[in-house]
Amino acid sequence: MAPFPPSQPRDRARRRGGLALALTLLVELACRRDEYTEPPELDADEHLLLTPRGNPEELLGRSVTPDSKGGYALSDERPPGCEVAIRRVPERWHRTYMQDIGKVAHVGTGQTPIGDLTAQFGKTMRIEADINNLEVLEADLRGCTGPVVSAVRVGTGKREIRANSEAKVEGHVKAKGVPVGAGAGKWRTVERALEWSDPQAWAFQVREAGGGNDGRVELVLMPEQVHDGDVFSVRILSARQVYLVVGFVSEHGNAGLLLPNGKQPLPMITAGGNVELTLKAALPKPGAASRDRFVLYAFSEQGDFDMFKPPAGSLDAATVAKYFEELPGKLASIPARRWTKTEGYLLIEP
Repeated sequence: MAPFPPSQPRDRARRRGGLALALTLLVELACRRDEYTEPPELDADEHLLLTPRGNPEELLGRSVTPDSKGGYALSDERPPGCEVAIRRVPERWHRTYMQDIGKVAHVGTGQTPIGDLTAQFGKTMRIEADINNLEVLEADLRGCTGPVVSAVRVGTGKREIRANSEAKVEGHVKAKGVPVGAGAGKWRTVERALEWSDPQAWAFQVREAGGGNDGRVELVLMPEQVHDGDVFSVRILSARQVYLVVGFVSEHGNAGLLLPNGKQPLPMITAGGNVELTLKAALPKPGAASRDRFVLYAFSEQGDFDMFKPPAGSLDAATVAKYFEELPGKLASIPARRWTKTEGYLLIEP
């Protein structure tokens, strides 16, 4: 038999070496495909909703309380006196999340879905969600107290509820509510996945509201009914320092600006103070009763007052009426916590 050419054994060795290297790479790639990456948790002050909700605007300002069965409960409606101005912020992205069942929330009180699940499968549970977020609704709160919903995330996606396969929770060291070492193979789905294609609220953020009157300014008409020619007073009280714009608009088209004026170009009330205006009633049409609407805007920052105050100089009734008509739309550009509006009505009789 003829001997191999000198180079042939070396070529075979190269081929065997290349084959071994290829097999090694394939094994490594296969192992990488089997690896499981834990989805990140939401921020500490954010909570997944157990079930996505339509009408996300209605969630803003609702009270949030810990639930005795696990998770958090949102009140069925916004508490009385809690006012919300909404800002819509476009925020488009796709992410996956998980959250321990102890931080998940639902709407309403009484027997809860979270309580039923934890009773059946234990507290070592979590929700995994795949989300296409579209926008965030942020709330400027006024007159709200305690922990409330301050922002809502809106989007489409799907979620499933999973329980840890190892029932003995005490045998694990827990981190953020999830047992350490509980990888993909140790979690099992315990409820059918839920998927939604219409934009709905899927998570929310909690903030401790300021309480009290939240800087509310009070307008007091003394009295509420006068006759033509009567002298009467209007008193303004405030718990914090504010800058004032005050005027009136009658049902017959008459209007007037009371503050600011030539003598008080920068009308201000210090914290806990008050201002009293003395006025004389005058009917726009002699002999015809008139119902006048007094309007008060109070700004917590002088820069906002300077930006939105009325034009300087003597203003006619049409200009004043137009100013008060357009002002609410202009103020939508700044947070509602920096200004407040109060109205009062006065009946003037012949």
